[in-house]
Formats: sequence, structure tokens, C-alpha cells
Amino acid sequence: MSMRVIKVVFVLTAVAVVFGVAVSEAEAQVNAMSGKATITYTKREVVPVGDAEGHILMVGEASGPNVNTGKWDFMSGGTAASRSISDLTKGNGTQSGYFILSKDGSQTVAKYTGTVKTVLSPEGKPLTSLSGEWKYVKCTGAYEGCAGQGVYQGNFLSESEIAVEFKGILVQ
Repeated sequence: MSMRVIKVVFVLTAVAVVFGVAVSEAEAQVNAMSGKATITYTKREVVPVGDAEGHILMVGEASGPNVNTGKWDFMSGGTAASRSISDLTKGNGTQSGYFILSKDGSQTVAKYTGTVKTVLSPEGKPLTSLSGEWKYVKCTGAYEGCAGQGVYQGNFLSESEIAVEFKGILVQ
């Protein structure tokens, strides 16, 4: 083969690859989504670490209803569940886990990581908030094969109840 033929084949192959990628990206549907859930602990275990005053590991499972807050009707009326572990010293530290939304046989599973912060109110009552990022690791049913990511923030309403809001994108 001559050098010119090899160059033409190379260029045509590169164009085909670029065109193919552009077509597949154009077919993907990107949806902005947001929601809020009030979840209540159904299981929780706290283990003192023992290295510093107030240092604990907490493993928990919580669930409750999900409410859609975006323009796209995403999992409204579904169930939200969280399975988490927190590494806290006097109410401050890190958390990670999985946030699962389920409805009508469809499910999205997002892995999250973030921080927990606790301050005292003027009355001396702890006020605990949380925030971080999430990314989908598995989606089934109507959301089969999805990808996406986003952010979350929330606060404890009581010792066992958390209000959390999330927003991001879901790509199908």
C-alpha cells in the first residue's frame, strides 16, 4: 500500500470514529433531576473508637418517601433509602454510603461521600448538617444503564430523622 492510501484510510477511520461518538452522544438523553426525602433510621449502631473523646463510627440504615422537586418527574412518590457509615468526632467528620431510590420496579443506586458538621444552637442544642457528592453505580428498570452525578445537602430534624435534598443529572 502506498503512503497516500494509508493516510486516506487513517483519516476516514478517524472521521468514522469521531462521527460514531458524536452520534452516540447525541442519542443519550441528559435529564436534570432533583428531589428531597425525609428519612428515618430503622437501624443504627454506634461504636466508640477509643482514641479521642467523642470519636465514634456509626453504621446506619434509614428510609422514607421521596418527593420530586425538579421539572422532570423523577421517582416522585418512590422510596428513598440510605445505608451509610460515618466517622465522627463530637458530631463532625466524614460519611459515605449508598442512596437508593425505588419506584414501580425501577431503582437507582448512588454512592455518596461527604461531611457531617455539628454546631451548638444558642440554647446548647446540637444542629447537625450534611453535604457532599454522589454518583450512580447501578440503575435498573426504566433507568437501566444510566449514569450521572450530583450533590446533596441536608440536616437532622431529630436524633433519628434526616431531611436531605439532592440534585444532579441522569444520563440514559
